Amino acid sequence: MPTYELAILYKTLPKDKLKEALKTTANLIFQEGGIIRKLNNLGQQATPYRMSVEGHTVKQANYFVYEFDCPSSSVQKLLMEFKKYDSMARSTIFSPVKPIDFSACKLEEETQIAPFRKDVQDMLKRSKKAQEERDKGKVKPNHGLGFDPFSL
Repeated sequence: MPTYELAILYKTLPKDKLKEALKTTANLIFQEGGIIRKLNNLGQQATPYRMSVEGHTVKQANYFVYEFDCPSSSVQKLLMEFKKYDSMARSTIFSPVKPIDFSACKLEEETQIAPFRKDVQDMLKRSKKAQEERDKGKVKPNHGLGFDPFSL
């Protein structure tokens, strides 16, 4: 099962209702076969813009991030379920960014001057081969002069 992150904004709620909303969200994830790995409380903050939820404007929200494993087939179902609850202002599920593998980086190869690098040599070979293909149909004068008098 792939790992996902759920960024969710709850309306400003009393502590007991916020606790109930967190449990509801967790139960929805469990019902879809998910496993919650981590729950981060980012606190109550101002929203980046005024949001409208169920006809009410929301300027402050409680920010939470759930990190969970879930089958990829149930992600859309979860998003549809989250829209049914009026305590949630916004919810978004995304896959976290995977770390970049730096083992493929070869610094000593990249710091060589251009004519000695393998990728540049390959590029020059391809260019030379392409030039030969273009020149294949051209007539080559055999008059022994050091220049082509017909190009004047």
